Amino acid sequence: MARRTPSDLPVWMLAPSLRRLGRRTATRPRLSPKWPCLQEEMQAAPDIIDAMAEAIGKLPGVIPADTPLGSPGLGLGLEEDMARGQPEAFVSAPCWVNLRPDGSMHLGLRPEWAQKVVNHGWATIHPFARYMAGAVPPQSLVVFAPQSRAELAIAIRIAEAAHGYAVGRIGDVILPDTRW
Repeated sequence: MARRTPSDLPVWMLAPSLRRLGRRTATRPRLSPKWPCLQEEMQAAPDIIDAMAEAIGKLPGVIPADTPLGSPGLGLGLEEDMARGQPEAFVSAPCWVNLRPDGSMHLGLRPEWAQKVVNHGWATIHPFARYMAGAVPPQSLVVFAPQSRAELAIAIRIAEAAHGYAVGRIGDVILPDTRW
């Protein structure tokens, strides 16, 4: 059987916020190879970072959480009864997204979702997923810091998909291998 790609997935298998995802036209920023692998250029403006934190913080069940390994940024987790996604959905449970000081995000997506986001230029696989194969899941991403309000809207849509993965649902559809 042929392996499915994000472009031929049934619509219900793709997070609604990732449908009709446009391509990012800007160059991909370089990430530092050293933990916490922040962007070396193209950081987001403070008002963009604040708007992203506010939008993500309003998603259902979101609570403050420790960041992974004490990395800088704002860690956001889920209330215990909502955190029903696969372990790979979490950066470091209960944290499912780390909004980093440069405006980029460290988060996880279902592999086929992650592939679409990376292929469209919005993110890259977290360097530690490459360096520590097996210890960090390959769908662990760094979503690039938004440079405009239009890019901010896309970054929020990607965070919404990560939220669905951590919750274990796409709307009313329960994702496979979740704790529901």
